[in-house]
Amino acid sequence: MALFNDIIEVRRAPLVEDAYGHHRDWDTYTVVWSGLGAGVPYLRTHKAETPVRETTTNKATIYLPGNLEVDSSDQILFQSKLWTPEGEPWKWKLGSRQYTMIDVRGVTK
Repeated sequence: MALFNDIIEVRRAPLVEDAYGHHRDWDTYTVVWSGLGAGVPYLRTHKAETPVRETTTNKATIYLPGNLEVDSSDQILFQSKLWTPEGEPWKWKLGSRQYTMIDVRGVTK
């Protein structure tokens, strides 16, 4: 965990209401956190079972320094791609330092 050399950005968008219901307005997102972290993409990808959906799901684990509040609706910019958190962030201490670990997934066509 000593090498935090990936540029990572945590984005949050406001919840808006329109005729279709509630949704996130990603055109007006704010950057909650930006800095150096560590991202570890998984070697395996999951492809859709039916040819109707030609998408691939990639997964990764993101390590951020500090005790950060990451919401499940946030988006994380890592490797020039937007990723979505899966589950709750995991926080732990190592000596006097604190870290936040986030499992994320990204969908590509």
